[in-house]
Amino acid sequence: MNNTPSIPLFHKAVEGLKYLFLVLLAMVFLVELGLSLMWQIETDGSALHYFAYLINEHGFVPYRDIFDPNMPGTYLFHMAVGKLFGYSDLAFRLVDVVWLTAIFIVTWLIMKPFGRVAASASCLLFGLIYLGAGPYMSLQREFIAILPMATALWLATRRESNQSGHRTHFLCGVLFALAALIKPHLVIGLPALIVYSCIHNSDDLKSIQRLVKSCFVGCIFALIGFLAVLVMPFLWLWQIGALESFLDIFSSYTPLYRQMSRGLEFRSPFSRLLNMVYWYIRLGGFGILLTACIFGVHLVLTRSTAVTAKRLAIFLLLLALLYTIYVAIGGRFLDYHWMPFVYFTSLGTALALCSASSLVPACGYRPDILPTFGFIVTAIAVTLLPAHGAANHLLYNKPPVPFHYDQVLEITEYLDEHLSPTDTVQPLDWNGGALHAMRITKAVLATPYIFDFQFYHHVSTPYIQSLRQDFLIELVHERPTFIIDVYRVGDDIARVSGIDTTRDFPELREFIAQYYEKDYAGKGFDMYRRNDN
Repeated sequence: MNNTPSIPLFHKAVEGLKYLFLVLLAMVFLVELGLSLMWQIETDGSALHYFAYLINEHGFVPYRDIFDPNMPGTYLFHMAVGKLFGYSDLAFRLVDVVWLTAIFIVTWLIMKPFGRVAASASCLLFGLIYLGAGPYMSLQREFIAILPMATALWLATRRESNQSGHRTHFLCGVLFALAALIKPHLVIGLPALIVYSCIHNSDDLKSIQRLVKSCFVGCIFALIGFLAVLVMPFLWLWQIGALESFLDIFSSYTPLYRQMSRGLEFRSPFSRLLNMVYWYIRLGGFGILLTACIFGVHLVLTRSTAVTAKRLAIFLLLLALLYTIYVAIGGRFLDYHWMPFVYFTSLGTALALCSASSLVPACGYRPDILPTFGFIVTAIAVTLLPAHGAANHLLYNKPPVPFHYDQVLEITEYLDEHLSPTDTVQPLDWNGGALHAMRITKAVLATPYIFDFQFYHHVSTPYIQSLRQDFLIELVHERPTFIIDVYRVGDDIARVSGIDTTRDFPELREFIAQYYEKDYAGKGFDMYRRNDN
């Protein structure tokens, strides 16, 4: 006699609705993924890839020959991409797709205990949000760091019977070190992950003393793995003679740079604090994801009988909250800074689609139209509404236009026509298209100063004054063939504003007036050519 309870028709209908909506998301994602292969590298990605080109092909030394506050892990990643696949737009896009695919695989492994539907939904939701942000988001630093952090989470959730957890904790430290080499404060999730791993793999939680000892030992092994990896790039910097320059930039310039607000504004401490609070409570425009994540976690806690599932659901919510603190620590609130938060809330939101077998006892089923409806509304809000990229690219026929495309095109055409292999170029720009054009044309940088905005903020400080003097010395010594002066980006003046800033650099203007002639006036920029007479 068959005692298996029959599945109610209503439940079958709800399950069918889940699959139908996932198919719709998958179709949108695949079309968006295909269209993304035609995207160009943009802004930060283009600049970082250009740095990799200078290092790999022209022997530039980071920090010494390229003045930049990024961590060495960012350089090493783009150097590896350039060495293996080149510096073209298509190669960059293919690496981006492969990296996203790797994140999907790890995400599936993490979410598999909640059922195939929830695992698929978490991948599709995050993938659509990521691609919906357009080329600007491609291989941004926080996105790169998600893969090692997600892999560490999967290792922590994987129960290994009759095996010590020391190896897992060591590997978690290694993986978070890879993330910290891109952004140091990404390590904020590591201590919580070690504690979670010890709880997840503990058979007896009643012994607090044993749990504390296990967490302490786990942190020691994680620290060993973390330091073992963290030290290697700095040994590399020491070997190539870049460590002193890195320490100088990190200790002297980075604190000044971090005082910048969301744009190019420098405010008073109180005004900046209010600005940070405003942008923080907005959660990057993804507050609905946090709400849906809390709802998904609540669903698991109230309907699941599996203790491990409940612990993982709670931990996903904890990680989401920790990585809002990560953004606040950085003090910058651009879209890509929210990517780790978006990732973990996407996983939590997908819990609303947990399979019935993973949520309820085997004695029966419960209809779950409300969680399914909640997921559908959330997914539409963050991926398919006109305010977000996927809809603009697909439904409303608004393909992503490269950042400052007109300027990039004009500068590229000029350099293609006039640049010779022995010429050097000095940009006076920050994200106005000059570096993008220099990457395309393979122009060689004249001085270490890839951007010029650092000369215009905190101008009363001795350090910025010394940067100005050093820049002039480098210009006099190198005498670049061309100077690209980007003075306007769109409708905005391409200079900083606020407290202790200026838009004047008289010594630089005197140098240009004495040794250069304006050879071309473009849209928002001027091309100066050295007057050899």
